[in-house]
Amino acid sequence: MKYRHLAVSVLLASIGVAQAAPVTTVASEDFSYGSPTAGSINLSGLNGGTGWAGAWAGASAATVVGGAMQVAGNSNSLATRQLATSISRDVLVDFQFTLAAGAIDRNDFLGLWFGNFNGPNIGLKGNCDMSSGCTSDLFVRTNGSSGAFSTDLSLGGTVRLVGLLEKTGTSNVFNRYSLWVDPTAEEFDTLTGADAVYTGSSGLASFSSIGFRSVNLDGSDRLRIDNLKISLIPEPAALGLLGAAFLGASFATRRNKKA
Repeated sequence: MKYRHLAVSVLLASIGVAQAAPVTTVASEDFSYGSPTAGSINLSGLNGGTGWAGAWAGASAATVVGGAMQVAGNSNSLATRQLATSISRDVLVDFQFTLAAGAIDRNDFLGLWFGNFNGPNIGLKGNCDMSSGCTSDLFVRTNGSSGAFSTDLSLGGTVRLVGLLEKTGTSNVFNRYSLWVDPTAEEFDTLTGADAVYTGSSGLASFSSIGFRSVNLDGSDRLRIDNLKISLIPEPAALGLLGAAFLGASFATRRNKKA
């Protein structure tokens, strides 16, 4: 897995493909729906659109502010959508996260979930105690109520969260979730150097819905999500074929040069 991103990037660059991204983006939402003004998340057309295009369903806890989704309340399904197809491959999620107002308290929670709100989650979970306050509040988990944590979220600060949800070993369910906070270009390309990793069976072999959940936020808290992208990682078999094609092209080029 270590060099999957890098190998495909090199291959695509070598054959002159315009899109050098090593993954297939299946969702890209900024929650603005064509208008950056404040307003409710679109409640119509839950199953509308083609593939991942179309509207989200929302609750009163979620609104659109400045092109981002702003959360100012609590709901297990504050912004959700049903997918057109079921996803069973490794998934890469990438979005911006901002604490626009308020403060992080113990167990304040805002997470993006796959499958259901008890499934794999990535986002904020106030990780606090009486002596040191809230530290390392950004997290991932495949199940349960704990998580693997990294990095404080400060007022007014925006961070980029990248998560890789995988099936590792012989598992037929997602069992590993890795988190990068503001990854470097090299970390993103190679998917190495994760800031936190959570392992454990999710019990989830595939999913056909995604959504956001918020818990324990008080009246002054304002959290924002923006520039959400969800992508599929190429299958290992496909990578092997691409690698073989790359090596074959390289050998052919060498033979031609020698001739």
